[in-house]
Amino acid sequence: MKQTSINLAPLPGGDKIEQLIIVLQDYIINGDLVPGTRLPAERELAAKLRVSRFSLREALRAAQAKGLIEIARGKRPTIAKLSSDAAADVISLNLRRSGKSLLELVEARLSLECNIARFAAVRAEPTHIEAMRQTILYLKNNRKNLKLCIEKDVDFHNILVKASGNRVFEIMLSPLAELLRKSRTQTMRLNGVDRAIIGHEAILAAIVEKNVDKAGDAMYHHLMMAEEDLKKIEGDHDE
Repeated sequence: MKQTSINLAPLPGGDKIEQLIIVLQDYIINGDLVPGTRLPAERELAAKLRVSRFSLREALRAAQAKGLIEIARGKRPTIAKLSSDAAADVISLNLRRSGKSLLELVEARLSLECNIARFAAVRAEPTHIEAMRQTILYLKNNRKNLKLCIEKDVDFHNILVKASGNRVFEIMLSPLAELLRKSRTQTMRLNGVDRAIIGHEAILAAIVEKNVDKAGDAMYHHLMMAEEDLKKIEGDHDE
């Protein structure tokens, strides 16, 4: 278990409980406190922050309620692993209520992923490029294993998001993970993996060239192929 080594300064005046929650949030957002980091003992933490142990306990309970920390009896509080599962459940439920949920998902992806590809064309590192290349190679060599191909397809897009160098994109797409997987399952069952391979190769080629416009266009055409497949699937269901 990692123990924190950050410098905790005394809290300013005002609501100590709210101030401590803000401090914890700032440290987590800045990456100073990663999931699993153990906070100092209560007495030490209260002394460093110059708050009473009563105020500290109240603040820690509030932080726990917000999902920032985990508290177990007899152990020091640890920074919690932030999860988007709750948000994902709400979004998924609302989208499933719509008869065209997966088509609406494509529209949302057009706004996000075309820009993700553009940023990746500028910021992708050799490790990202090689990782994306490996997912394409896997798709080519394992066309009959649909389940694993879907996961490798997901991996390609996840790597692309990381290559964009923008954590907000990761946060925005995370709640949609299961819907994205459902979409890919349907389109790959319809046409196999070849269309995914073509799309991924075009996106990767543009990123290797560091061609921003070409990367965005490649992603656009890739998603439009997915939309075409989903419309066909929905049309077949309506007949």
